[in-house]
Amino acid sequence: MYKGISYLLSFFWNEQKSFLIFKTISQILTAFVPVADMIIPKYIIDELTGSKRAEIVLMWIGILLIINLLGGCCISFFRRSAFIESGKAFTKFQTNLAEQLSKCDFERLENPEFLDSKVKADRFLSANGQGFTGVLDNVFDIFGKLITFIGIIAIISTLNVLVIVGFVVIILLNTYVESKVRKRVVEWDLEKTPVERRTGYFLDLIENFAFGKEIRIYGIGGWITDKIHRHLEESERFYLKQSRLSMRTDYLAHAMNFVLTGITYVYLASQVIRNTIGIGDFTMYVSALMSFSGAMNGLMGSLLNIRQFGGYYDALMDYMNVPQKMYDGKRLALPEAPYEIRFEDVSFKYAGQDNYALKNVSLTLASGEHLSVVGENGAGKTTFVKLLCRLYDPTQGRITLNGTDIRDIDYDEYMKIICSVFQDYKLLAFSLKENIAFQNAKTECDDNIIEILDRAGFGKRLKTLSNGVDTNIYKIFSEDGFEPSGGEGQRIALARAMYKNAPVMILDEPTAALDPRAEYEIYRKFSEMTAGKTTIFISHRLSSSKFCDHVVLFKNGRIAEYGTHDELINKNGDYKDLFEMQAKFYR
Repeated sequence: MYKGISYLLSFFWNEQKSFLIFKTISQILTAFVPVADMIIPKYIIDELTGSKRAEIVLMWIGILLIINLLGGCCISFFRRSAFIESGKAFTKFQTNLAEQLSKCDFERLENPEFLDSKVKADRFLSANGQGFTGVLDNVFDIFGKLITFIGIIAIISTLNVLVIVGFVVIILLNTYVESKVRKRVVEWDLEKTPVERRTGYFLDLIENFAFGKEIRIYGIGGWITDKIHRHLEESERFYLKQSRLSMRTDYLAHAMNFVLTGITYVYLASQVIRNTIGIGDFTMYVSALMSFSGAMNGLMGSLLNIRQFGGYYDALMDYMNVPQKMYDGKRLALPEAPYEIRFEDVSFKYAGQDNYALKNVSLTLASGEHLSVVGENGAGKTTFVKLLCRLYDPTQGRITLNGTDIRDIDYDEYMKIICSVFQDYKLLAFSLKENIAFQNAKTECDDNIIEILDRAGFGKRLKTLSNGVDTNIYKIFSEDGFEPSGGEGQRIALARAMYKNAPVMILDEPTAALDPRAEYEIYRKFSEMTAGKTTIFISHRLSSSKFCDHVVLFKNGRIAEYGTHDELINKNGDYKDLFEMQAKFYR
């Protein structure tokens, strides 16, 4: 609990300390005004039931009104200022978090435990819907209520101490019961996180344009809706348990309030009847005792809120401190070009898997060499490429660049030498130019983008776009946007890789969505596009292997065959069988 508070206080002090200052002032004023509202009416009533001096009554009324007017205006000003400062802090926090997550290890992004921790962390950061500063708001509420509490104690200190003790005992008993309830609620909240995450996924399926065709063509809308319904019912069972438990707590709170109110009025009325206190005192003490009860309940409630959110703090830290193992190496500078890449007895298995996806792979890629990587699905082709791209690191063995283990090279520097077109490439709902040049889009010359798109086979389509390279991809943010076909999207992804112009190019099924003529054009320009680059070409269409220097055939995670296209054909092994199976349909 205290770690979470300390973390947030430290963050605001370093990033937006004005929030803490404004919040403190507003709480002091918020605590002061109610105390004045308890005390001053006593003097007004005493004067009205005593001397009845109009000037004295008006003086006290004026003081009361001025305190409430000035206090209310100042409270509103400082609360509003604190709210504005919290928004600035939230922007900084989210930006820092986004930057950190963009550098987290790729494997974490597909880890269910990490995805669950994200949901739990959001609960802490938003205080379960109360806002980014919700936890700190409770801390400042405690501070303000303590000030009010001290003032109330000063007022009622002349009363029978047993009455105050009775109040404290009843409130503490109610707080103890509620603390047990909230602890159980947090436990249920954490249990239902995976359920809610799955429900969110199913809801996204219904809303997401990318899945719209399959849902309608295969008529699976009802099937998915049924899954949503079942998961919502599962969540509902958690909420039902929480509701029943909270209801019993509310009943107890009402009963406690009944007892406290009864004790207050009976005791103070008896004091008036005995002439121990006057009517003004009666009014002041009733207000003070009721405020005492409210302040103490509020104080305990804020403490319980903080304790409740403390249950999510560990998840926040798991989420905030996402491992960045890729940056843990020696961070050496890139070796000088040209680059030779070696796989030295590399083995790899995914987290939670018993079987190796790659086993004892040794291979050398000379600078400028074109390598065709082939094999059946699941043979290890994509894993081979992911290791080269350092999306994962080998479980055993090492990959070297000019003799240096790539784990020891500065990660960002290593990424500069690789460009890729993956089979599952992603386009962003930004302009065409931004999808190719990214952060360089503002300064990049349009003519250069147009020339690259033309080389990638997108030139004719570009001429039909109303805003040229400034046309948005998709219509999510612009009505003038366009929906690229599979082949068009693949050409854009290819242009993106060509723009980066890195010395190592990875092409994973780069022609899978192209028509025969477009595929022919890509193959015809292959040498031009990859001139001087070390190129790894993954394709199920083995005809592409004919214009590569070497071919490597993966089977069950191992290198089964390696050589030139002609060498493997003459070998009469698996490669020839696969090649002949495809070739016969074109004869």
